[in-house]
Amino acid sequence: MIGGHPGGARLTGRLLALAGADGPSGAGAKVRSGMPPAASPGRKEAERALDLGAGTGESVRCLRALGYDAVGIDLDAGGDGGGASADGTAFVIQGDMTALPFADGSFDLCLAECSVSVCGDGPAALGEAYRVLRPGGSLLLSDVFFHKEDAPHLSMPAPLTCSCWEQELRRVGFAVRRSSDETALWREFFLEWLWADSPDPAGCDFYREAGKAGCGYFLAWLQKADARGGGGGKDAG
Repeated sequence: MIGGHPGGARLTGRLLALAGADGPSGAGAKVRSGMPPAASPGRKEAERALDLGAGTGESVRCLRALGYDAVGIDLDAGGDGGGASADGTAFVIQGDMTALPFADGSFDLCLAECSVSVCGDGPAALGEAYRVLRPGGSLLLSDVFFHKEDAPHLSMPAPLTCSCWEQELRRVGFAVRRSSDETALWREFFLEWLWADSPDPAGCDFYREAGKAGCGYFLAWLQKADARGGGGGKDAG
């Protein structure tokens, strides 16, 4: 796919900003002042972030530039997870986002950009993201949805409508803090793909079916309940 997901790095920045000032703890402002992003005023180490379905490591590189201690995971990762890398691939390990090789509560932030719907088992991926997040941690999610009830399921157990997303997120335990409809960028992404030198026939079939089902694209900031049971409720749509 072109750029890995609609909007590329530009939309990654918008997704981070959705959670507040380039990250859930005001990461951008802290990096500009020379401080690492931290989950609380008394914490000195940088927040840990995990990119689910990281591809070539573009978003991992973005997160590390903001000061996060960021790694990625992808089935087709080229890096080994060790050492510095100009393109971020050395911080992407090979693995399955539906069965993460990390302990419970290992991360402050998970990022999933157009990966949950194509991972093969969306409910398992959401459950794993919830598991590895610390209490109060955030999942920043961007992905497709469909308007019609006979839409493709993709990696979900039911047609991937907004109500399907809401049901699966609620089942796992995530609270939707903020969301944004970015369907216009999805259309732009499709046109870029269509004008590529050699469009993939399988891709043509998918986009044809997606168009029939009324495909849209959204961003969402989701939060795991903190140790006191907080984090519930939706702030804004």
